Amino acid sequence: MTKAATPIATALLIVIGAIEARVSAQQLPESVGRLRLESAGVMLTAAGLLASAVIYLVLGYLAADDRRALRTGVVTGALAGLVGGALRAFIISGAITDLVVRYASVPEWFVPVALAIFVVLSCAGSAMGGGAIAWTGRRINRAARSRPPA
Repeated sequence: MTKAATPIATALLIVIGAIEARVSAQQLPESVGRLRLESAGVMLTAAGLLASAVIYLVLGYLAADDRRALRTGVVTGALAGLVGGALRAFIISGAITDLVVRYASVPEWFVPVALAIFVVLSCAGSAMGGGAIAWTGRRINRAARSRPPA
């Protein structure tokens, strides 16, 4: 695997998350009453999840061994979760603050703390998911190589 794979994958994952956050930030102020899942938002989330999974699978597929695939997936996921989570939190902070103020009376520190928790969970979830999916990509590569010729 090339040394550029991790930074490229991290950048792609951050861009995917930022696009999803930008669309969400645009949709949130337009919502009235209870928040509902809309088909466009669901499709965007599904596409982002699929694209992210493909990125991790490719990272694992390119890895030299199982351990390196797992480590690369975890590191990439942690970086993308930390930087991307912070970027997503920044993008949606205004819309979330407006929604919370509109429907609840909470202290000023509530939204920043909630967004910080989001970033921590994003980092942890991306690291665990990235490691597992990259490891799976490596196992797919091994299975493809071990097949006898037809």
